[in-house]
Amino acid sequence: MSRRTIALAAGLLLAACSADPGVRTQSADQVSADHTTLAGEPSTTTPGPATTAPTNNESLPVESTVPSGDIGDGVGDSLFPDLGNPGLDVQHYDVALAYDPAADTISGTVVLDVALTSDRSEITLDSLGPVVSQVTVDGVDAAVEPDGPELRITLPTPGRSGDELRVEVAYSEDVSPLTSTVGLPSGWFNTPGGSYVLNEPDGARTWLPCNDHPSDKATYTFTLTVPTGVTAVANGALAEHRTEPGQEVWVWQEDRPMTTYLIQLLTGDYEVIDGVGPHDLPLVSVVLREDRATMQPFVDVTPEMIEFFEQYFGRFPLDRYGVAITDSFGGLAMETQERSLFSREDFLRGQLGSTENMLLSHELAHQWFGDAVSPERWQDIWLNESFATYGEWMWSEHAGMLTVEQAAGNGLFDRPPGSTARPGLDDLFGYNSYDGGAVVLHALRLTVGDATFFEILRQWVATNNGTSRTTADFIAFAEGVAGRSLTDFFATWLFADLPPTEYPTPPI
Repeated sequence: MSRRTIALAAGLLLAACSADPGVRTQSADQVSADHTTLAGEPSTTTPGPATTAPTNNESLPVESTVPSGDIGDGVGDSLFPDLGNPGLDVQHYDVALAYDPAADTISGTVVLDVALTSDRSEITLDSLGPVVSQVTVDGVDAAVEPDGPELRITLPTPGRSGDELRVEVAYSEDVSPLTSTVGLPSGWFNTPGGSYVLNEPDGARTWLPCNDHPSDKATYTFTLTVPTGVTAVANGALAEHRTEPGQEVWVWQEDRPMTTYLIQLLTGDYEVIDGVGPHDLPLVSVVLREDRATMQPFVDVTPEMIEFFEQYFGRFPLDRYGVAITDSFGGLAMETQERSLFSREDFLRGQLGSTENMLLSHELAHQWFGDAVSPERWQDIWLNESFATYGEWMWSEHAGMLTVEQAAGNGLFDRPPGSTARPGLDDLFGYNSYDGGAVVLHALRLTVGDATFFEILRQWVATNNGTSRTTADFIAFAEGVAGRSLTDFFATWLFADLPPTEYPTPPI
């Protein structure tokens, strides 16, 4: 997710909900995640609160709030104690949903192929919003109880660690966005032309019973039924499209392990654009049909961007890539796996300026850092956002705008107190998770040298592709590649609450 997304969504939330004392809003520190300085535009002042962004999405005002605090079972995430489900490892999701845009409702089933990691007589799923009508386990009806943010399921027969179960949940919902635990709108958004989902960090559970924590990756099949003439899009490859009386059925298959917050699901008047990237990489982009000519430059630049990043990060780590440009609020940019999500409002000029370059490069870099290798806990978010921000700086220099040295200088000058490695809920998407963490990476580059630095990044992705990892994992990995202790470096630059004011001297 881009810094600009956070700030503009915050502005929308403040505008829509400031009169409602029951809706949580952002602090000024969190809003400063945007840094307001786009690629190619040097910073001269410390960022301030974001302003309200324009929107063509009439349904955006948020109606309710995702609860926070020590509730639910959870897997021990210190920032989101209610997320995740102990004893559960989801292998595959088979999501079959019918969307009625006239009524703003969804109905269908999700089938979860699950492996138990401990002996269990009951399991839970993260579920906050779906109205469940039936649950079966291996085809046998199971007792189910909605319990706050959990769906509590009693197994027909107690399970042992290592058992594999098929859990099927039938449900329906009147869909609308919620306010996430961090104060940002998330979940399912209905638009005048269709819909989209925005799930980071805890929005998937608001429309899909699931294991909604980044430590659990799975593969997915999406079977989406929509009215005639409507296109439905999800992650992965288009496996099937058929027209039936009064409706269209679209089947998408994601065979790469993926966390729930990276799910893409769009409906509307979209055109699917196929192409070929480096090494015959399939490129599958989607744009609103009326926008095809305007959005073509952003589809066309994708192969060049991939080639550029492959020089430094290694070969593209997933099976395909593309861009999806939807009718969302302006500023939306999200690294949905294998096809990043953007707002048409930010690309209506049809030209690659600083904003367009920043958004496109940031979300593409995420495919290596955040998608291929995901955070194991939300406090490890710098492993996503800092790395994507550094990639954004690199592309800016390549595109003839701000150099890496200039961006790094601005980042260090503006970096506020606070530990990049230990964010709280109020600054999870704050400055130090983005530019502040990119400062850490630039300092690491100066400390170990270019060759070792980029070897760390390449090997990190190649070795850990398809997994979720922690900050401690990265530190140990970097030390192994560098062949030296980096304890003092990370203590000074990553963990310290008061950052240095000058970069290290590069090795000779």
